[in-house]
Amino acid sequence: MTSKACQDFEDVIERVQGCALCPEMVGCTRVLSWANGSPDAKIMFIGEAPGRLGADRTAIPFHGDVSGDNFEKLIQLAGLSRREVFVTNAVLCNPRDDKGNNAPPSRKVVKNCAKNLKIQIDAVQPKVVVTLGASALGATKFLEDHNFTLSENVRTANDWLGRTLVPLYHPGARAMIHRNFAAQTADYYFVGEILRRADNSEKKNRDFSKPSSSSWEVVRYIIQRYESLSLFKLHKTMYLLDFYSLKEFGKRFSNFVYIRQKDGPYCVELGSRWFKAFGNEIQTFSLEGKLHIRWVSLGLFQEKPLLDEEQKRFVDAVLDRIGIVADSGLKSRVYLTEPMKASLLAERAGVRQLNRPLL
Repeated sequence: MTSKACQDFEDVIERVQGCALCPEMVGCTRVLSWANGSPDAKIMFIGEAPGRLGADRTAIPFHGDVSGDNFEKLIQLAGLSRREVFVTNAVLCNPRDDKGNNAPPSRKVVKNCAKNLKIQIDAVQPKVVVTLGASALGATKFLEDHNFTLSENVRTANDWLGRTLVPLYHPGARAMIHRNFAAQTADYYFVGEILRRADNSEKKNRDFSKPSSSSWEVVRYIIQRYESLSLFKLHKTMYLLDFYSLKEFGKRFSNFVYIRQKDGPYCVELGSRWFKAFGNEIQTFSLEGKLHIRWVSLGLFQEKPLLDEEQKRFVDAVLDRIGIVADSGLKSRVYLTEPMKASLLAERAGVRQLNRPLL
């Protein structure tokens, strides 16, 4: 991405953070940052609004609740990763009722936030826009009017605003009553195929039945080598693995997304409850107040070896370099890497760094 494109996206973030169109939303978290995805993404997913237990808490759209868990599974089935997509909402603040629970956004709020949606689309310029739910589909009418409905146009490719619009159901638990996970899986296969056709540079033989990289094989290898480790240590270890890979080979070892959070690098894919996707293969337990992970079987990965010998040598070398250190020591190593030092310097100069991308 060019420096101008980065600055353009920063300008969009600043405009949204300063939005005051809805008096009832003043003081709410506006869920738009570099954690939403790459401004170079060819595909944009639009949800309804941040959830109280999800994006309103994590500041990452579709992350941290059941809807986020389902969304992560579905984009993997489409052969996509968080690094390849941009995720936002029709309304960027969390609407709540008088009891503090999630509430559907009013038409007025959706119309107000359509201005924010437009500048995001202008900045990202996605080839494919996927709306998740009726509210998101309705929001697109404020940008360019259409007659598409969720019931009649689900899983169809439609011309809209100079790009392809694909209406899908929301991945939340309530929407699964109307369109179950199996049907939504087919929907995301369709999205993956539409995106491949929209870009001839996409790999012709993309496998839509499995995650699009060996990143999870690396995760399993690391966990099994340690026998178990804290989720905190897993985040920091994967960051260091990709950092050293960039320095040595000029490319990252995984396709995971890292953003700056309060305790350093945070891997988006390793947040929330990702381990539930692997069922009984993973055991979790609490030790000294921290969540620990243990991978107990081959399961999903029985069809092929974890890593080839060259990959193993590199991962083993990084793990040996890290050594057996406490979480505090590992955090210190992470903070001494160039990306984190640059982030700390920027913070001291008054530049907001929370949720900015690393690596």
